[in-house]
Amino acid sequence: MVKITPRDRRILLVGGICVLIFLVLQFVVFPLVENRNRLKKGLAAREKGMVEMKELQARYRELNSKASTLSDQLAKRDANFSLFSFLEQNAAKAKVKKNIAYMKPSEVADDGPFKEILIEMKLQAVTLKQLVKFLKRIESPENTVALKRISIQENKKEKQTLDVVLQVISLARNTSGELE
Repeated sequence: MVKITPRDRRILLVGGICVLIFLVLQFVVFPLVENRNRLKKGLAAREKGMVEMKELQARYRELNSKASTLSDQLAKRDANFSLFSFLEQNAAKAKVKKNIAYMKPSEVADDGPFKEILIEMKLQAVTLKQLVKFLKRIESPENTVALKRISIQENKKEKQTLDVVLQVISLARNTSGELE
């Protein structure tokens, strides 16, 4: 049998304690710390997701409110409203009807509750005063009519007149997507 001296016992005891500490750290403490860090990261990701959800919810409510307001506005508008005739009437009132080169209507159907109605219109040889008067008449929030795009060029034939291409847009209820 091997005799163990007190010095060897102390060394074995210190070595055993070191091995025990290593095993406790390796199989108990480190996994707990790692698990805690993983849980913190998961919690942070979920909190970020919650913040995004709340932002999306607020955005949804805002859009829903605007859609309701838009529906109310369209309900107040004349049931027989036509963007084409609206533009013709206001062109006559602004005394630019004779300057209309063309009016091209088109509809952009959406899947949503509204569709866009767009009319491209060209005015030739109008004065700046006539153009401003006409633009003031057609910008009509109560009829949900707005100017989408405008292109202005100087008229080559008549001095101090303009050639103007307008895109005027309005909204209407989309009846194609609704159930009857």
